[in-house]
Amino acid sequence: MSAFIVAAIAMLIVMVPAGVTIVRGTAADAVVGYQFITAVAVMILALLAEGFKRPSLFELPVLLAVLLYGSGLVYVRALERWL
Repeated sequence: MSAFIVAAIAMLIVMVPAGVTIVRGTAADAVVGYQFITAVAVMILALLAEGFKRPSLFELPVLLAVLLYGSGLVYVRALERWL
């Protein structure tokens, strides 16, 4: 098991408190937790692509980084009246 896979597993564990914050926190806390989880998910996918030595899998994290930025803006726009 390479260091990249170990780092990806550690980052998966870090996502648990952010998920709890999304479920139990206020709307503003949920926005921050959502943005954190999306950023960490992109990093996890990049680490797994490198850990398994599959350069073709780097396309997914790059595409998700762009799409999740836009979805974060839509999420904030939907919650705008409660923030």
